Amino acid sequence: MIRVFVSLLLLSGFIPGLQAQILPEKMAAGQVPKTIKFRGQLVEAWKWKDRLGNNILLTSKLQPYQEKSPDENSEITYSAELHAFHFIKNDSGYRLLWKISDSEKNCPFDITAEFIKGAINISDLDNDGIAETTVQYKLACRSDVSPSQMKLIMHEDSVKYALRGTMWLKSSEDDKITVTPENVNLETWKGYNGTDDEWEKLFGRYQSEKEFANAPVAFLNFARRQWLNYIKESFD
Repeated sequence: MIRVFVSLLLLSGFIPGLQAQILPEKMAAGQVPKTIKFRGQLVEAWKWKDRLGNNILLTSKLQPYQEKSPDENSEITYSAELHAFHFIKNDSGYRLLWKISDSEKNCPFDITAEFIKGAINISDLDNDGIAETTVQYKLACRSDVSPSQMKLIMHEDSVKYALRGTMWLKSSEDDKITVTPENVNLETWKGYNGTDDEWEKLFGRYQSEKEFANAPVAFLNFARRQWLNYIKESFD
């Protein structure tokens, strides 16, 4: 009887430090409930159970589309959109916990708007029985060889944490990635002064860690590793 009682407590998340393991599963498009509505074409779908209940995370995109009117220079422009949605099952279906909507708008050049492959992560870093979700994506409008913007967005419940900066792009055969955990944050890196001629120092680095100021230390450590894992951009 005691063993059964403890098992029920674990599944309910009532014993701190002894939560039931969170086991995310990737979903096929046909497995997404028909009652869930979202904008764009599905990229990935994940489901898991935690203390919040039965969860579904979706990412979607709108491929580049031509804007109706030319820009102020009479050029034809294109826009592309990225979206992410976190739904939780309730008695009447699924309620939206949070959503991300970002885009590259009115671009007359080469446009990029993509979720970074393999970068979605569902974790429980603070072992409280509530999953953290992490997504990363890149955006660019460019006519030259320059890196995309990159954003890493983490949520626990409806609380958001983010890193925002630039990917790293090789500009010559001799280039080597020199971004490390010690110099990835431009705000605290003593080797960066913020001048216009230091634009290459932006490559692979993010602007600030301020949004993680009130987060568990494990969240920032994980987010920093994720950032460094996916900074390299290539046109191959």
